[in-house]
Amino acid sequence: MIFQQLKITLPPIGAQEIEQSIQKRMGDCLETQLGFEYEPFTFQYLELHPDLVTIKNQKIEHHQIEDQQHVQTALGCFSKENKIRLYLSENIHVLQRLVIIMVIVNTIAFCLYDYQIRESGNNLSYRNIASIIIETICNVFFGIEIIIQCICYGAILGKGTYLRNIWSCLNFLTFVCTWSIYLDQSNTFIQLLRVIRLLRLVRLLQEIHYFREQVETFFSCFLTIHTIIIPLVIVIFGFSIIGLHLLRGVTGRRCSKDGIIDLSIRNLCGEWQCPDGYECIDNYHSEDLNYLDFYYGYYNFDTIYDSFLSGYMFFNATGWSPTTFYFWKAVTPPATAIYFIFMLFILHYTLSDLLLASLYESFVISSAIKNSIKSNKSELFTQRRRTVTLVNNQNKAQINFHKLHMITQISSQNRTNLVTPAEILRNETIKQKDESWIITRIKQFDQIFIVASTIILCLDQVEKRHPKEYYADMVMNFFLIILTILKLIFFKKSRKKLYIIVDVILSLALIIVIILEFLSFQSNVFIVIKAFKAFRLIKLIYKLEYFGVIRLLLRCLIETIIKIRHLIILWVIFAFLISIIGQELFAHYVKRTDEIEIHFNGIGNSLMAVFNIFYAEEWHVTMYQHALYKPASSFIFFLIVFTLSHTLFMRLLRALFLNEFGKKLNELDQKYPQTDYLQRGWQFIKKQCFQQESTTSQSQSQNEDDSKAPLQDINPNGTKLKNNAIQINVSKYQRIVENKLFRIFILVVVTLSAVKSAVQNPLTDPESEEKMILDIIQYITTVIFMIELVLNCLAYGIVKFINQSFLNIISIINIIVNFISIGLGNPALFILTLFDSLRVLAFLKTGADQYPILKQALQALFNAFTKMIQLALFSLLILLMYSIIGMQLLNDEFYYCSFPEGNSADAHLKSKIDCFDLGGNWINRTLNFDSLFQSINILFCVATSEEWIPLMIPAWSASGIDHQPHHDTNRYWSIYYQMFFFIGNTLVLGMFVTLVVETYIKTREESQNLHLLDDKQREWFQIKEQILHLKPKKKFKPPTNLLLNALYRLYQFLQIPFLIVILSNIIILSLYYARMDNEFEQALDTTNQVFIFIQLIEILISIVQVTDYTFKIYEICGIILSVVSSFLDYHILHVVAVAFQVTRIYKLTQHFKTIQHLFHAIFAVLPNTASMLLIMLVVLYCYTIVSCDLFAYLRPQQAVNGFDMHFRDFWGALMTLIKVSSGEKWWIVLQETALQQSPAVACMNIESYAEFSIVGFNGCGSNLTYPFFISFILVFSLMILNLLVANIIGAYEQYHKSEQSAISKYQLLDVMEQWAQFDENGEGFISYKLFWRLSSQIAIIFGLEQSDLLDVNNKKKFLKALKIPIYELVDSNVLCYRFHDVIVSLTRISVTIKYGVVNLEPEDKDIFSKVYGNKHSHIEPRFRETQLNSGDMVSIIFIQQKFREWKQKSLLKNTIILGGIGDYRSLIKIKSKTLSEKIHEQMNNEN
Repeated sequence: MIFQQLKITLPPIGAQEIEQSIQKRMGDCLETQLGFEYEPFTFQYLELHPDLVTIKNQKIEHHQIEDQQHVQTALGCFSKENKIRLYLSENIHVLQRLVIIMVIVNTIAFCLYDYQIRESGNNLSYRNIASIIIETICNVFFGIEIIIQCICYGAILGKGTYLRNIWSCLNFLTFVCTWSIYLDQSNTFIQLLRVIRLLRLVRLLQEIHYFREQVETFFSCFLTIHTIIIPLVIVIFGFSIIGLHLLRGVTGRRCSKDGIIDLSIRNLCGEWQCPDGYECIDNYHSEDLNYLDFYYGYYNFDTIYDSFLSGYMFFNATGWSPTTFYFWKAVTPPATAIYFIFMLFILHYTLSDLLLASLYESFVISSAIKNSIKSNKSELFTQRRRTVTLVNNQNKAQINFHKLHMITQISSQNRTNLVTPAEILRNETIKQKDESWIITRIKQFDQIFIVASTIILCLDQVEKRHPKEYYADMVMNFFLIILTILKLIFFKKSRKKLYIIVDVILSLALIIVIILEFLSFQSNVFIVIKAFKAFRLIKLIYKLEYFGVIRLLLRCLIETIIKIRHLIILWVIFAFLISIIGQELFAHYVKRTDEIEIHFNGIGNSLMAVFNIFYAEEWHVTMYQHALYKPASSFIFFLIVFTLSHTLFMRLLRALFLNEFGKKLNELDQKYPQTDYLQRGWQFIKKQCFQQESTTSQSQSQNEDDSKAPLQDINPNGTKLKNNAIQINVSKYQRIVENKLFRIFILVVVTLSAVKSAVQNPLTDPESEEKMILDIIQYITTVIFMIELVLNCLAYGIVKFINQSFLNIISIINIIVNFISIGLGNPALFILTLFDSLRVLAFLKTGADQYPILKQALQALFNAFTKMIQLALFSLLILLMYSIIGMQLLNDEFYYCSFPEGNSADAHLKSKIDCFDLGGNWINRTLNFDSLFQSINILFCVATSEEWIPLMIPAWSASGIDHQPHHDTNRYWSIYYQMFFFIGNTLVLGMFVTLVVETYIKTREESQNLHLLDDKQREWFQIKEQILHLKPKKKFKPPTNLLLNALYRLYQFLQIPFLIVILSNIIILSLYYARMDNEFEQALDTTNQVFIFIQLIEILISIVQVTDYTFKIYEICGIILSVVSSFLDYHILHVVAVAFQVTRIYKLTQHFKTIQHLFHAIFAVLPNTASMLLIMLVVLYCYTIVSCDLFAYLRPQQAVNGFDMHFRDFWGALMTLIKVSSGEKWWIVLQETALQQSPAVACMNIESYAEFSIVGFNGCGSNLTYPFFISFILVFSLMILNLLVANIIGAYEQYHKSEQSAISKYQLLDVMEQWAQFDENGEGFISYKLFWRLSSQIAIIFGLEQSDLLDVNNKKKFLKALKIPIYELVDSNVLCYRFHDVIVSLTRISVTIKYGVVNLEPEDKDIFSKVYGNKHSHIEPRFRETQLNSGDMVSIIFIQQKFREWKQKSLLKNTIILGGIGDYRSLIKIKSKTLSEKIHEQMNNEN
């Protein structure tokens, strides 16, 4: 035996050994003992568990280089038996520990180096000399380590040697490049070597095994996103070509006076009119664009490379609104806005979220059917763990029993000196009651104290402190110290808990602060320590029941952060590595100015710059500013880092957060169900207001009907008959209301009313004809809406109509408000405008009735509403705790001195008094930390904004109260803002996304009753849905006409040349660039015209083989437009023609199956985004109408300037709100629309058009600014846009599951191709004879073996198992199979045979009817049901053969012929039935 040959003996197994083994294994962790699956009993298992065997007579020693059998000799002199090599191999682990230490030391040397010598030009300082010496020592060590590694494993010759590993190659490269520190830094190649040496920090990730796995997993996850990356690049390239032809060369259009460009006017011109005395010329000079307003001339569409870079910026929504405002001053604003907004929606809101969805799905199990075996093993594992837990509990109970037994067995000698066990228990119980009473009171007082101390902190402003507030704060500090002492005394079992430890640390810090303040020491650190008392609110949330849902969210957040902590640590290491590389590249090469706020001068500034790249915070501005000094290095560094960090890593972090937080939320929600008081309150209100009224109204109406109808017909049994007249009238009203034409008419009226509201605004003259026309439209629409309301009430009843939808309530209120408005003469009131804008919600109501996707989205929005409110309260709590620190430290420090225009006397300002002495105004910034509300507001803007760095600059410039701010005074405040942005944006807003995603997926499953199914049944339902949506393809037949046949053959012959023409046309369109030679441009135009005419011929010829005319009509219209544009010199028409030519790229992808599959992911998502687009437009419309009413008279300022952003008309307000929704500096719009009168601002509160006609656009902001914009951010940005993300993730999840399911859609497409061979006309059925051959071919596609179907008996059994129903055509009386029945049955049996999965459909009839309903059993009128199925197919064929023989021999031959076909068929049915029964009996007997 093998065991005997290896001298291995198994120990004897008896009852005692079994008991010992059980006791030993019970203490072990089953997860590490068994893993996810059971381990096979192999020699590797024995090697991992040596306690299972005993070794006799021989000790097996592990050879350190036993696995390196291919390396006989290392470095030519160290053999495998060399003692030095063996010694080094045995102690290699010691070297690995030293490597980690030396990497840390080397990193400290990197940070120690001072790059200021680049500016000063002085010799090396002592600091740099120390850095170089430490780095040299470290490099010598790493050189020795490389030699040792080569001795142990070999250098390069042989498999598995040192330099055959990619990590080792990187280590060797950093070793060589490190010696460049002694060379001249001015050389570009030497600078590159100095950068490569910094990659030594990666060695830390290599040596720490867990981080190495994280890095490898990080890069492996991106292998799954190629399905999105390739189509993404193609789409960006297409938009780049369109932008190239739309905006090429417009950066030269500038305002000039006497032919000289005025550099102070930093706008392009063309559509924007130059000031009086200036003219717009096209004279390009790159140095004229060297300003931040023009992005230093780098942001343009002059070449295909610049255009592609701009498209990539739009994919990340980087600076899209300034770019739009920048270019639409020179080109037609509508065309420019349509191009940029469409590109933003497709690239950022669709493809960017699709990339997130693909990363999100990489963490989700792909196929439940494929993983059914793993799930079964998991269930066994769970049962095993439960069994061991039960045994552990039994053992604990047995131990407690033994303890009690020992107490009762006390010797009689000591019994007199001891009390009885009952007395001991009684005394302990009394003591516990006393202690529990004290503990309860301490806890209650602690909760009251937390609330009181937080309120005092909210009211306390350090520099404006009232003596009462000071004493109250001191009292709270003493109370906290006393409470902590009491907890340490009475909370004996909880002393090691985290909240006790935090209270102890905080109390000790407060004691130190009080002592130091008593000794007259003051510091901002003391204020921070006191402000940290606000974070004890977290403890209060954990304790109070009313915060159950918030407590659950907080717990989920904490556990999710713990779950992804390693990825966060990897993120920090990655950021540190990039920061030292950026410091090496740019430190003190780029000089800090007032414009360049973000730079790499110093490790702290470098870290801030890198984190801004991770957050996509004005990284493009930093890139352009650094490109002024080092162009090539700047673009390469920033683009590579941004792609790896933000585009990939941050999306991976966000996807992992979504996945883990969603899991934790569902897990803890089931484990610790919480009472949702908001939802219960809403249910109670709805029940009280609607249901009771409904029942009472029904009973009242029934009583009234009984009293008013005494002459009703009565049945003989005494029951009353229904009033037929009333029933007829009600049904008539319902038919009118539910009529399709009536609904279309109402939608047309709603559209007319919406157009009226969009045109009418406060700037409309009340005495004008336009106003009169708008009033007439309002009268007409109001009357029509009133008639509609009356018809609905007559059709359904008032209560039922109200209960149908909350939109009906809004409709009733809207009609009432319109009548009041008409009665008052249509005054310009805000409330009237608000309800008038809500009329467009009728589009959502109608769309939800027609499109299930839209209905699911709306239902998810309403279901998530209450949870959104609680999550908003949770977010407000975090804002509260964080803003208290800012308010305590920064209140009254944002004031600055403002001078009139042209006065720059602020050079030597130091204080408020200096400002007044020089004639300035001492004003405060609109966003500040002067109060709790202002603190929460500014932090809310930071968390929800892009380009929030200007909000951070006042903090790090603050010099103190009544002191003029100076730049970079307190730059450490960036830590405060950066940490909050990570918490508020990455985590809290990620919670919003997760909540909407989980609610949407849950709502979608509940709407289809999929929550009643298990995973396998749910996947089978999706497969079945795919099959039912398939339609049989009609087999294309070449035309029989000679001319058409010749064109068909010509098209087949020239198909590849035509594709080459399309590709060449795209290349020619991308060769255009700004300010090129006229001859070259004319040559490109001529070539493009030739390609257009060739494509015209191709499209006309291809008509002969068209099966789908929809796309062909688009091609014909597009090519005609292209031909017309080639003869007309009209810019916009040319751009539209280019857009059509670009879209023909998709035709190229149809001939590459892999790329075509990639585009299917995009097309699977677009229908869902279209439904969400309707919701977005409706919400945007409502807010746009309201904003025009609030801010129409606003005074022009820096951002809201009356051209780019304004609220003077519908389209300007719409564009402004789109910018706000994207988060790009939306706080500036908030700040300028909240404009109030001040010494520096002269504005008026304009209330009417008459006042406006006098003062013009000089109005102040509105008092509703903050509620308006904050609600818009919460509703649109956090709910609607996140619902779009959820919609895309849900659609991609369905697509991903269809790709990874047991039967993919590509297998189904192959099935359709096979079906078309037998059903050439695409009629959806085939005869039973053709099905005999088709079944074999389809079964092979689904993975069944062909050899199994060659046997006739196997095929008989196969057909019997299918049980496909056989139908009879009504017209021709032919027996046939339907398309969907065949595909569904073959798919089901294939899944069962291939994966061994049964019960794909629920056995419960009620669940089956809820899930599937009648849609899967619908029979078309042309089919007649029979009692036959595929199992009777063999019998039918056998009957036909026997019937032919019998027909020839039978004497009833003439009778059958005269009897006609009907008798013939009836006889077949009778014979088939009897013969099939005999055949079944014979088969059963054989079995």
